[in-house]
Amino acid sequence: EQSRAEQSRAEQSRAEQSALIKLLQYVFGYTFLPLSKIANVFRGEYITKKNAAQGDIPVILGGQEPAYYIDKYNHDGEIVVVARSGASAGFVSYWDQKIFVTDGFGYEAKCEVAIPKYLYYVLKNREQELNGMQRGAGVPHVSGEMLGNIVLPVPPLQEQNRIVTILDRFATLCNDLSAGLPAEIEARRKQYEYYRDKLLSFKELQK
Repeated sequence: EQSRAEQSRAEQSRAEQSALIKLLQYVFGYTFLPLSKIANVFRGEYITKKNAAQGDIPVILGGQEPAYYIDKYNHDGEIVVVARSGASAGFVSYWDQKIFVTDGFGYEAKCEVAIPKYLYYVLKNREQELNGMQRGAGVPHVSGEMLGNIVLPVPPLQEQNRIVTILDRFATLCNDLSAGLPAEIEARRKQYEYYRDKLLSFKELQK
């Protein structure tokens, strides 16, 4: 009986929080929330190439490319992965397929607050800052607690979709190497980064 009352209070608290977020978004156009309130964290599992059979599931270890491929997965669907340790600590990647996350933090956007691709772009825009959070001698690492406390701008879902549509178009242009000469591609990449900064820079809310 008590657990039902607690559950009811938790649901009421979530509803109030959701209403407050919507109110702030309506008044200011966006609000600021810590990553822990925007997404559920999924911690990767330790694995080595030796103790896994080869397959076609990418192992996400932290670099820009999958480390290797195995025959099992620990996550399926949209997720944003932040590398935890090594030189690439803080590297942000987006996946929408079966993957095996190891030595990284996966963030599943809470659907009522953010869309996964928006979360990816807003974290990608802060990648340098995430990389600068590395701590520890030997193999540096980024802590899940520090990542969870990062405060990010959260506009309404409709605006997030608009931003994602624009940035996806730029990303497609940048990645389409057959679309032009390297100089043109570099110019497009700079243009994309400029617009990404513009679209994702929200002024701090007036205290």
